[in-house]
Amino acid sequence: MQGFGRGRWLQIAAPVDLYRTARAEVVPLARSDAGASRRYAKVKRGLEILLRDRPDCAVRVTLGGDEIPRGSGFGSSTADLGAALRAGMDALGLRGSCEAVAGAALQVEPTSGSLLPGLVLFDHRGGTIREPLGPPPALNILCIRLPGVVDTVTFNRGLPTRLPEHALRAWRDAFRLCADGIAHGDLGKIGAAATASAAAAHHLGCPPAPPGLEACARATTALGILRAHSGTVWGLLYPEEETPTPEEVSDILNHGVAVTVPVLPARSSATVASVQLVGGGCRVAPPSEMRLSSQLDARGPPEVRSEADAAPPL
Repeated sequence: MQGFGRGRWLQIAAPVDLYRTARAEVVPLARSDAGASRRYAKVKRGLEILLRDRPDCAVRVTLGGDEIPRGSGFGSSTADLGAALRAGMDALGLRGSCEAVAGAALQVEPTSGSLLPGLVLFDHRGGTIREPLGPPPALNILCIRLPGVVDTVTFNRGLPTRLPEHALRAWRDAFRLCADGIAHGDLGKIGAAATASAAAAHHLGCPPAPPGLEACARATTALGILRAHSGTVWGLLYPEEETPTPEEVSDILNHGVAVTVPVLPARSSATVASVQLVGGGCRVAPPSEMRLSSQLDARGPPEVRSEADAAPPL
């Protein structure tokens, strides 16, 4: 969910079980580069913030876990920063927390509340509101990834400065409904709140739902519809034990409803994917799960090394 309330842009992220992995090592100052790609530029800025009070230290980070799509709304940049900063803090022996990681990431760009444990009502631009809502309920999400990319920073810069009163009421009611649903395990309330937030997103300049999505939600008795506000991903919410397969949803979207233009490639499990709602926050990744290039190891034994991963939001 994403909208405006209490004088802030607020979000309740839906962290899912896709992860970005980071490996960090303390290195001599002359070897402190974190890579030259745009992906690493944000990580480098985050590490500079992390090391402001430690000018005698340098950290090199390598990222893995490339299953998270970029520019689609899965929060890949948040996951990059979260994993890299947490790994860097551990490598330096700093007493870091998820709060500290989120605070450093916010100084780089708007950041998802998925860096904090559980589910959180979060001011994703300034971090001034960070209200824990509780652990994630047993929900699965059928993600529907449409073509195109959206840059999070550009999207946030373009948010409107004035909003109609009925939109503010809709978000206020939706945030309350979602918080109550999480607190009491009421999946129907969570689904209804997500659907209301997705509908109100047109006030932010977001495009409408793809043709056939609402019909597909009814046909598969989804609890609700959610969307990545700064992205091209949509989702259908289901109780954990009542989730249809990606192929079933793809088939309905392409053949089971009357649409003039196919929304998705027929039976494309790569475009429609099933993920599980999980709690946010950084985790220590077992070595067996590291999916990093051996290039880092070839540079010689590190002085200190740490590994962490972070879950992105939908």
